[in-house]
Amino acid sequence: MDDMNRDNNKARKKQMMARIRAAQSILRRWDPMDLAPGELAPADEYDVYAPRIVSLVFRGCSVQHLTDHLRELRTGMVCMGDNPKRDMDIAAEIVATLRSETV
Repeated sequence: MDDMNRDNNKARKKQMMARIRAAQSILRRWDPMDLAPGELAPADEYDVYAPRIVSLVFRGCSVQHLTDHLRELRTGMVCMGDNPKRDMDIAAEIVATLRSETV
């Protein structure tokens, strides 16, 4: 691999990690289990969901599709009740953040 390809790969990896960190930050505020990450639970409580979410957004998912994904996480994996408004708000913030030029 030449230096240019190596530099491009490093830049893409750095950008992807920045997107994952941005999604993690928003997911900590989503907090569907009311665990107050960083206070009552580990700060990284929801971080595991971020790579998949970044992938969905990177592939062009809609806010509604991401809202549905968050709902599935909330009601399926973490067994919490529905909160469609919160899931929609967080999905919209994630999509806007990840699609912005600043991430």
